Amino acid sequence: MNRWRQAIAVLFVVLLVGSGGVSLYFSMPYHGSESSVQQIRDDPQVTVTTEAGVHVISPAEADPTVGVVFYPGARVAPDAYYSTFAPVAKRANVTVFVPKMPLNLALLGTDAAERVRSQHPGIRTWFVGGHSLGGVAACQYASSHDVRGLVLFASYCNVDIRDEPFAVLSVTGSADTVLNRERYQEANTRLPPDTTSQEITGMNHTQFGSYRGQRGDSPAPLSYDEAHQRLADVLGPWLTNQSTPAVSVGGNW
Repeated sequence: MNRWRQAIAVLFVVLLVGSGGVSLYFSMPYHGSESSVQQIRDDPQVTVTTEAGVHVISPAEADPTVGVVFYPGARVAPDAYYSTFAPVAKRANVTVFVPKMPLNLALLGTDAAERVRSQHPGIRTWFVGGHSLGGVAACQYASSHDVRGLVLFASYCNVDIRDEPFAVLSVTGSADTVLNRERYQEANTRLPPDTTSQEITGMNHTQFGSYRGQRGDSPAPLSYDEAHQRLADVLGPWLTNQSTPAVSVGGNW
């Protein structure tokens, strides 16, 4: 009996230490580089604020009626996406909300978009999106809520949305060695047939944000600034086109 108790005690300690280690690991996210964060904060054409853990990037001196709730990748902090979305906010006249996730895992906060939407009733048109694992969470949210569109950055859906009415944009980078290409190709069969897919030549996984050091990624021939401009060239016009009133079939999206 004493041996059983000892074995149970040892197992408990191992699980406790293991869970503590996992929690510590995920509680230390990749942040945006200091220069990228400061560059956007100094940009007079955009404003960056934080509301109850949600980072908000919006065009200055504007009151957009289109919003994007963006789910960060695993272990990626919201500020890593400032330089990604600042040019998009200016070009498409949208406000982008990037929530901080529990333990920096979007799958633990899939309803974050609902809280953001309830606090901004003036925004009438809503998109959700996400990077990497954040895209999986965004897809889960979109599959059961009313949205205008879904944006996937180096990501894919784990639920079938082929018959959903919203538009989908899927963007990948040719130099990305983190994204599982086999799973990505398989998951494409779960997307609507009119999904817009775009691959940006020379872009890697971390360049969907402005952080560095992710295991498994490869060096990219593009600079971060160039990658973000090319991404804005894809996302900005797509958001503008999908936000036009002609897209709506009735009701509020």
